[in-house]
Amino acid sequence: MDEAGRILGHSRGGPANHYQVGWSAAFTEIETAVSQAARSAGVQANDAAAIALALGGVDRPGERSMVKRLARSLWPRPALRVENDALAALVGGVGTAYGIVLIAGTGMIAYGVNEEGAHARAGGWGYRADTSGSAYTLGLDAVRAVLASHDGVGPTTCLEETLLRALNLSHIQDLIPWLYTADEHVERTAALAPHVLACAKQGDTVAVEIVARGADHLADVVWAVARRLNMDRRSIPVVLAGGVLVHSEFYRQAVTQAIRTRLPLAWVRLPQDTPAAGAARLAWETAGRSLPQWQPITTSERPTWTTEWPNVFTRNLDTRTAKEIVGLMHVEDTRAVRSMESALSAIATVVDALAERMARGGRLIYVGAGTPGRLGILDASECPPTFGVSPEMVTAIIAGGEKAIRFAIEGAEDDEEAGYEDVNRLHLTPMDTVVGISASGRTPYVRGALRAAREQGSMTVAIVCNMLSPMEEEADYVIRIPVGPEVIAGSTRLKAGTAQKLALNMLSTATMVRLGKVYDNLMVDVQPTNHKLRERARRILQTVTQLSPQEAERALEQSGWDVKVALVSTLIGCLPEEARQRLAKANGFVRHAVDIDGGKSST
Repeated sequence: MDEAGRILGHSRGGPANHYQVGWSAAFTEIETAVSQAARSAGVQANDAAAIALALGGVDRPGERSMVKRLARSLWPRPALRVENDALAALVGGVGTAYGIVLIAGTGMIAYGVNEEGAHARAGGWGYRADTSGSAYTLGLDAVRAVLASHDGVGPTTCLEETLLRALNLSHIQDLIPWLYTADEHVERTAALAPHVLACAKQGDTVAVEIVARGADHLADVVWAVARRLNMDRRSIPVVLAGGVLVHSEFYRQAVTQAIRTRLPLAWVRLPQDTPAAGAARLAWETAGRSLPQWQPITTSERPTWTTEWPNVFTRNLDTRTAKEIVGLMHVEDTRAVRSMESALSAIATVVDALAERMARGGRLIYVGAGTPGRLGILDASECPPTFGVSPEMVTAIIAGGEKAIRFAIEGAEDDEEAGYEDVNRLHLTPMDTVVGISASGRTPYVRGALRAAREQGSMTVAIVCNMLSPMEEEADYVIRIPVGPEVIAGSTRLKAGTAQKLALNMLSTATMVRLGKVYDNLMVDVQPTNHKLRERARRILQTVTQLSPQEAERALEQSGWDVKVALVSTLIGCLPEEARQRLAKANGFVRHAVDIDGGKSST
């Protein structure tokens, strides 16, 4: 390439990753490709201003030193530069060293560079370690799914017929020698990816699950790189490269959708040039010619919320059979559960802060509209019988009032002042916590409620399913669950509702455990108000103490059907009154109450 960016000569070589072919074979290919490219341009490689070698398997200093030593022996005069091949793909894709490149071919890697020149990567560990998203893992997951279906432990799938036909095998048993004795096993497994993608595009739910899991993993590694480089809240280019992304529009759309669910400001695109051209630009930079600055794409159009997008995997839903619809819904519900992983740390942080406040008399108050409001009411109403707390300790309000529990109240969620006033009437204290729940993260009623809570000094939490949502401005803590597009566009009672319910389960349950409402994994503050709960109380006492059913019931009657008192009095052999005193000293924790004075009773 000349200084103006014109390609004067090019050539191709074979594999050059020394981990796959060894140093000698790798450099034979590199020397052949470089020398032939120079000859096709009518020059000698040794007369170049600079040579950049962008290779796989050269991330460590020792490996780069080896490449430079071998290259210097061939070309002593040019300036030399050794980089990971992903950097060349980024520069070729964007035109400069800024942004993130996602490469998914036989293997996969995400690689990024920020404005300060810091680099980060995720994935790229090779076919034995990369978990999902590459052509190889798509093919291998399909083979595993076919075998599971054949064994009767997985659902039926069109993949069996498709893969056998693609591999020219007559019976599923023939997969065994193919798996374990075939030459070039990795490449042949990766070659199955187009067949898996074709089955997924047709709506086969097993193939859809494989492809969706791969798309989500690729998006996760891009997101991980963006967070590491502090680029996750900026407008950045994300280049999609590698055969399985470049050649499959369907997979590219699925991956793009997954990336923009996590990084709504990302500009996802195909490469504008090849990685080889990117390497040549890196060589010119080494020779003193600066790479251009990336120019952000500006638009006045506001990005739509991902929960409102049509889902790539559920197109033509109205033409599907009942079995296919149910299967696709199951796939998306599974994705909703997986999306919780990125929110677990935030939930745990909120639990610690919430438990500290509730231990000092604070209340937990859920606020929502529509489905999120009903979910808040459900979780709040289950806490008193499960954990023995008062209804005032965990409560919920819904836009439109009690009537909205059963009926849609038009316009209630749009009334920000109503949310503000409803929370103001609760007379909050700094020990109280208000949790706003909204799939979109922009519900005016919930925003008003959080604003009122902040003004009164209470802790505020937002549970949202869109990234960079307006509700974040009103919350001390934000729990972001990137569920992505719904089965039916905008129907957030589905995946978003599932994820919000899971988050509320974790929030209230983990907090109650931290408050001593659980001993071991038993709900020892259960209120035995009916036959089922009295039976549960007996089983809890028997499980811990090995009492007979009659002895357990007698101990519960003596303690006034207080499971904690019955436990402590039985475990250390004291009267119920002493057990109550111990529990009071231990702030209600059974384990601590038993350990007071080494577990010795004073009676």
